[in-house]
Amino acid sequence: MRIFLSIVYCFMNLAGCTDAQNRTLATTNRENGIVTLDSRTEVRMGRARFACAASTTGHCHYAVFDGDRLVRTLTLAVHEERLVDRLPAGFALCVTPADIKVTAGCAPA
Repeated sequence: MRIFLSIVYCFMNLAGCTDAQNRTLATTNRENGIVTLDSRTEVRMGRARFACAASTTGHCHYAVFDGDRLVRTLTLAVHEERLVDRLPAGFALCVTPADIKVTAGCAPA
């Protein structure tokens, strides 16, 4: 049965019938060889899992954009994870170790 389902999934994928928004966004910043920020966001079937692995401030600050429009902000402590639903398809993401306002291009506002 597993083989049959694998074949069906393969054909669906080739036909473009799977969720095209499945992706992983990883951010790692280093200064002088020391990791100052390490974050990973996995998007699967419309649900995003934000994970803060390391930050010099103890927190990862996220800004989620739909084009140039800020749609959500969240802050996670190091080693904290959070699931978020109903984000816009193809959203852009900025992650910083400090709580600062950023533009959609991740430049300080």
